[in-house]
Amino acid sequence: MQLMNVAPALNARPIRVAMLARVVFPLHGYGGIERHVYHLVTHLTRLGAAVTLYVQSADPRRQTADDEATRAVTQGLHGLIQLRYDHTSPWLPPNGIAGRQINYPWYSWQLGCAVAHAARQGVYDVVHSQGLCATGYGFIRARDPLLRALPFVANPHGMEEFRTPDRRKWLAYAPFRALYAYGHRQADRVIATDACTRDDLPRYLGVDPRRVTVIPSAIDVDECLGYVKPEVRARLREGWNLDAADPILLSVGRLERNKGFHVLIAALARLRAELPPRWRWLLVGNGKERAALERQAWQAGIAGHIVFVGRLDDAELHSLYEEVDLVIHPTLYEGSSLVTLEAMIHRKPLVASASGGIPDKVFDGRNGYLARPGDEEDLAAKVRLALQARARWPAWGEESARLVRSTFAWPVVARQTLALYQEMRQSRLHDPKWYRSPAA
Repeated sequence: MQLMNVAPALNARPIRVAMLARVVFPLHGYGGIERHVYHLVTHLTRLGAAVTLYVQSADPRRQTADDEATRAVTQGLHGLIQLRYDHTSPWLPPNGIAGRQINYPWYSWQLGCAVAHAARQGVYDVVHSQGLCATGYGFIRARDPLLRALPFVANPHGMEEFRTPDRRKWLAYAPFRALYAYGHRQADRVIATDACTRDDLPRYLGVDPRRVTVIPSAIDVDECLGYVKPEVRARLREGWNLDAADPILLSVGRLERNKGFHVLIAALARLRAELPPRWRWLLVGNGKERAALERQAWQAGIAGHIVFVGRLDDAELHSLYEEVDLVIHPTLYEGSSLVTLEAMIHRKPLVASASGGIPDKVFDGRNGYLARPGDEEDLAAKVRLALQARARWPAWGEESARLVRSTFAWPVVARQTLALYQEMRQSRLHDPKWYRSPAA
């Protein structure tokens, strides 16, 4: 009888979500994780969920600069709770390897304590963590039967700590790997952001395969296309004399070794005699590898065809996508790959590494080609095949956009996430132990 009385009332009210993260766009920057959290909570609230977002304290300067976007985040939320992240000295970068090893565990613990306290009061129907934020709450939950009755979803994202080929980073990241694995093993469901990487979660984190759920990372189609401005496109074409270039190749990413731009330079050098005389490669991004990449390009004799663009704002980047012919993403390892999705929604053909979640997005002969990560010969071969198929690029671009709209657009992904929450809440309605808890 209790089930009959309680279940309809719980199903009728908005699902209440505690979202555990460290950063969110625009309060903390413009990266992939920041945007993921922003769009996830925004689209969940549009679907009627009551989301309380836990993040680190915002930089007041950035908050003021992005005041309109900040209001857009907070107005849709049920609540915004900010906690201190940086506990290191002014001389230690808070997000360097050493700084993160001090700050992140402590932040995750403080976050876990705050969420656990609220959850014990019965104010949430589900807890959802992003990245290492699972660790503190997972530790507390494992020791509290009341919290174990509350559904817990965890999303580990790209798990860079498990994929780096740099031996020094591999050793330095050992504590993070342990924290990642422990926290995610405490969750009821762990999200794999691509079907082709779902086996990575049991392999790297020791998660029970039965707990793995595939929900793709997503992109906000309207936002991306809305950034495109005719006047910005015209300025970029004039500034880099793009009317004199053909074809125009584009790559986007941090100038770091793991992005594989050195492999692409070597591949383009192999193709130097085959490429059209007016080819141009635009490389967007900043990073510590820039000087080394510039030297490599000069030594390879192709520097005159390469433009090191530096960082672009959103309007410039998305306007530039509209001006190029082929996007090449030669990354050595990757998570879900926001860059790939951005190129796809701008109807671009791609040559990309068969790394991370990219094989769920790029299909040989349908919207581009996949190359073996780190293999300059194979990358050169795939660029050659793409250039030979240039007449098919418009069709490939349309297929790219179709794939995004059907599978990787935020309204689609948010509905999948909400359906997971509702399924987990419904299963708790049939768990007798759930009704004995004060949280019911």
